[in-house]
Parts: sequence; structure tokens; C-alpha cells
Amino acid sequence: MVGLHEIKGKNAQIAADYPVTFADTVGLFRPADGQLVPGNSSLVGPEMTDTAVLFVGSWGFEELCARKFWQRLAVELSKRGMASMRFDYPGTGDALDRASYDAGLDIWLETTRAAAEKLKALSGADRILFVGHGIGGAIAWNVAEQSGGVAGLALAAPALSGRHWLREFVALSRIANQGSIPNTGTSGPSMGEQVIPEPVAAGLRKLNIASGTKAPAADILLLQQENRHADMEFAEHIKTLGVNTRALVFEGYDRFIRDVLFSVPPTSAIETLVEWAAKIASQAPKRVHEPFALPTTAALQGEGFREMPVRFGQDNRLYGVLSEPTGPRTGATVLVLPTGYERASGWGRISAKLCRDLAKSGVPSLRFDMANIADSPAVPGRPEQIIYGEGQLEDIDAAMQFLEERRLFPVVVTGRCSGGWAAFQSGVRDRRFSGVVPVNVFDFYIPDDADVEALLISSRQPLASYGAKLMSSTFWRRVLSGDVRVKNGIVNLWAMIVGKFVSFTTPLMVRFPFLSPRFAKLSQDFNAIVANDTRMTIIFTEGDIGAAMLETNFGPRGRLLTSRYGNPRIVYIADADHNLTTAEARHAWADEVRLIALQFPPESKAG
Repeated sequence: MVGLHEIKGKNAQIAADYPVTFADTVGLFRPADGQLVPGNSSLVGPEMTDTAVLFVGSWGFEELCARKFWQRLAVELSKRGMASMRFDYPGTGDALDRASYDAGLDIWLETTRAAAEKLKALSGADRILFVGHGIGGAIAWNVAEQSGGVAGLALAAPALSGRHWLREFVALSRIANQGSIPNTGTSGPSMGEQVIPEPVAAGLRKLNIASGTKAPAADILLLQQENRHADMEFAEHIKTLGVNTRALVFEGYDRFIRDVLFSVPPTSAIETLVEWAAKIASQAPKRVHEPFALPTTAALQGEGFREMPVRFGQDNRLYGVLSEPTGPRTGATVLVLPTGYERASGWGRISAKLCRDLAKSGVPSLRFDMANIADSPAVPGRPEQIIYGEGQLEDIDAAMQFLEERRLFPVVVTGRCSGGWAAFQSGVRDRRFSGVVPVNVFDFYIPDDADVEALLISSRQPLASYGAKLMSSTFWRRVLSGDVRVKNGIVNLWAMIVGKFVSFTTPLMVRFPFLSPRFAKLSQDFNAIVANDTRMTIIFTEGDIGAAMLETNFGPRGRLLTSRYGNPRIVYIADADHNLTTAEARHAWADEVRLIALQFPPESKAG
């Protein structure tokens, strides 16, 4: 048994996987039973198999939800003597964009094949197992079919038909992206600015593994979605192809994929995949162990920027991407914090695009996954729920140490929503920050006993959405079916009512903050920003719920904040949603960050 529930009780800190670059993309490689030997730059493993595992991911919010799943699966495979790697398709995650996608789906297929070859070269293994999730299942089947010599294929809730998957994705994304401004430039799948290029989508529509006449591997594992008739039929079909087939229900899949914020990595699926892979690996002779050099990586070269995936922090526990200009630096480095449990590249790649935009104008940046988010492992002893927690501020300190060692001071920190709260709190506590740019912060005051889950839900909802939902028959159907957390909704509405009442006393409280714990803490924090001589710009999108909380704390448009606490700049972005999913909103964010960053020449405020 894997025993991932006990991860918090482990004494050893797990390191982030090794980043490698190839084919204009980033892969994260975990060696088999890899252990660093003190004083020796080689990896050793007590019992390494001749089998490695390649993860072939899905796209969009399915891919975002799966990042922690892949990371934990990689650790468990490593314990069984198997190396593994995951990677991004071109135009997704941390990969570079292609100048042209005229080659269609072949671009993604070629990248998958290149990833398999890179994994073989890094691990020294001759045998490869593919684990495909969502549309990645169909891609893995296709590549395995064309490549030959694949030892096994695991399909986790696979897309049996690319055409059906595209239709389902469009429908599900409307639910996942509630409140977002739709991308009007495409009719196909989109996630903010991230869009599947039409030539690639055209190739996906032709993928169909449901009626395959030849199995691409001798061993196939199918984790099928519960009560999905097509998956059950597919399981029966595979058995007729004359290969070793095992079909099981993908337990916990709905909780896994329902929402990036509340995704629960399916422990039972990890256990099943590890046992299946270990059994196949045991059928081949053990590989004679020879120490091999640590993987090296090179920067990805883009137009006007270069990016280096890095590991840093104690025991190299954190993964991030350093984005730098190809020309001279012109301003402070920007530390871009993640939102909620999104990977560092961000929802619809907003953070990756922001960092590259900044680099093109001479401003370097670092984006990274905090501990227990996406590709950065958990820290032993920390709670499982880490948003709005002290642990995240420790991760930011580790990032600052990394930037200081790289002589990339001064630093401006920014983030959206919960990332904006963490940016603000870092500016309060660490005078090394030259600037702070929090975006759509739900509330600058978060009590220690706050219901974090309720905060995470409410922080994404514009005020107008509550009235609209109460008038919606679809909303009430979701309530009756149990899909809506009624308790949290009531808590959020009550908080707004209380907030409206408190707003009447705001002028008095701002003037005499000692009368209220809320205003005492707000006064203390904003005074610390002023005392640290840290420039600050606060950004809200018009109508965001955080803007209403700002009014509760500091009056209409935050006027009492600007008059009493160092005159911070407050900016409102029109025609934008909470996640800033349009290019115009992202550019507005970048402009404000750049405006502060360019005020500080490189190395003008180190130490």
C-alpha cells in the first residue's frame, strides 16, 4: 500500500523532481530510488528496474487538477525502482509556443515521442510504460501504437473519442469557468487565453480509440469513470484484442477533477497504478545499477526572453521557472505567486504569459509552485490545507533567498486572490521587498480561525453573481442534487451583510483602529508597508467581491486607505473577471507591475 495519507508524518523532505528541457518544452524527471550521496554529485538506487513511466497529461482544468497527482505518483514509482517523467505540450504550461501549428496534432504527438526518448536517455531504461489521462489517454494510445515496444499502457479516465472530448470540455468549462469572460476569438476549447489551436483540434477530432483493432501494448490498465457506459463497453472491447487487460473503476474521480481549488488526489488510483507498473517491471530482469550523472538542463529560448526551470529551497523542495530578458535588465525582479492550488504557469497560462511579457521589456521574474501545490512536494508537519497559511510565507522567503543568491534583487512581489494576500503579507513582514502588487485580494484581514474553504469559494464570486444565482433554475437544481455547498453560501452571504453593516462604522474605525481587532490588524499591516518604504499598487477588477471588502475596510474606492497609509495606488480594471482571463486584463496587470519594477534599477536595494 502506498500510504500517502501519512505524508504529513514523514520526517524526510521530498525534493522536487528534476526539470529538464527538450523539444521546446519542460519535463519533470524523477529517478528510480534516487538518493543524493553527501559529497557526491551522482544518484544511486538500491534496486532499479529496466522500466520507466511516462505520464501523458490532459489539457485545461483537467491538467491543472492532475499536477499534484502526477507528483505523488512519481514519488511512489521511484520507491519501486521506476523512473518517471511528465511534460507539457507546446503552447501549454511552461512550454514555449510554436510560431505555427499548421502541422496540427503531429506537434503534440512528436513531443510525446520526444519525451519517451528523453526518459529513456535519463533513466537508462529500455522499457517504457505510458500512463495517459483524459485526452492524454488517446494520445498515449496513438503514440504507443506507432512506436511499438511499449511495455504497458494505463488509461486513466481516457477520452475514447477526441471529438466527444472536445464537446464535453467546452460544456464542462462553462461550469468550471463560471463568471469568466469567454474567449471570443475561438469557438473551440479555451481556458482564458489558452486555446487549443484549430489545426491541433482538427487532429484531436480524428482520434478514436474506442474501436481500435490492435492493442498498442501487451498489458493495458483501464481506470474507467463510474457509471460511464462507454467506458464499460471499451473495457469489454480491449479484452477481445488478446492482451492482458485489467479494468477498474477510477475511485474518487469526481472529487479529483471537479475543481482545481478542491481537487483531491485519488490515493487508491495511485496505489493501483503503482502496483500495476511494479508487476510489469518485475517481469523483466533487474537492471545492473551504475551511478549516473545528475540531469542537466538548458534554458528555453523565446522571442525576447529565456526561461530556466529551477529547484530551490531546503532540499530543493520547490519548483519554479526563472524568466529573464535576452537583453539588459531594466528593473526589479518580479516574484509571481500562484493562486490557490493552480500550478505556477497559472489559469490559462496567465502567469507564464505575464512573466514573458515582463522579460521582453527587461524585467526578470520568478514564478513557482508553493509546497503541496502542483509540482512542489508537501513539507512534513504542515497542514494539508495550506492556502492563507504561514507555510506559504516561508516558501516566499525561500524564493527571496534564491533570488538574493542569484543577485536578482531588488524584488517586487505580485499575485492574484490568495496569491495577492500572500504577496501583501510578505510585504508586511519582509522589508527586502521594494514593491507589492496584490490583485483581487478577497480581504486584507483574514482571521486565524477563518473557514478557508468558504473563503476560497467566496473570493471568486462577484457580488452580482449571488442575486443572479438565486434567480437561476439551474442553480437550484444543483442545490437539490448536492453539487452546491449551501452552508458555505450562507456563510458568504452573511459575511457580506455583516460587511455592509461594518462599512457604516468604517470612518470611525479607521481613525480609532484599536476599537476593533479587524481594524487594529489592518492598521498594523498597512503601517508596516509604509515603514518598510515599500511601494504598493492594489488592483481590483470592477465588481470583484474583493473591491467590496476594500470598501468595507476603507470606505468608497478605498479613499481612507490612500489618505492615511502612504497613499498606495489603487487601480480598477474594467471589463475583466476575477481571474483576469482576457489579454487586455493581463496587459493592465503587467503595466502596473512594470510601473513599479522600473522604479528600481537592478541591485539597488539588496540586503
